[in-house]
Amino acid sequence: MSAAPSAAPTTTEQIDDPEMGATWFYSFVGIIFFVAFCLAVSVLFFGVQRDFTEERVDDEKPAFSTSLRSEQQSLLGQYGTYTEQVNDKPVERVRIPIERAMELMSAQGK
Repeated sequence: MSAAPSAAPTTTEQIDDPEMGATWFYSFVGIIFFVAFCLAVSVLFFGVQRDFTEERVDDEKPAFSTSLRSEQQSLLGQYGTYTEQVNDKPVERVRIPIERAMELMSAQGK
């Protein structure tokens, strides 16, 4: 009788743990590179942002906004009417001075 072929023994390779000193060294170097990279990106970003805002800033106030603000301030102190669109229909509204509106609101609270 013939003998059954036996299976070849399987060999497994034992992998040793890495050296602790090398692991610490590579971790430390990686952290230093990461921090340096983050700082470099931050410096570049804020440098570009600073240059961009310095180019865009105007020191003088536009004449349109100052005249508009003074017009709005004058409207706060006087009575008047205005028309407003509500559901595609014009509705007439009454405007009262801001001091009178504050008096009415404080009277409701008492």
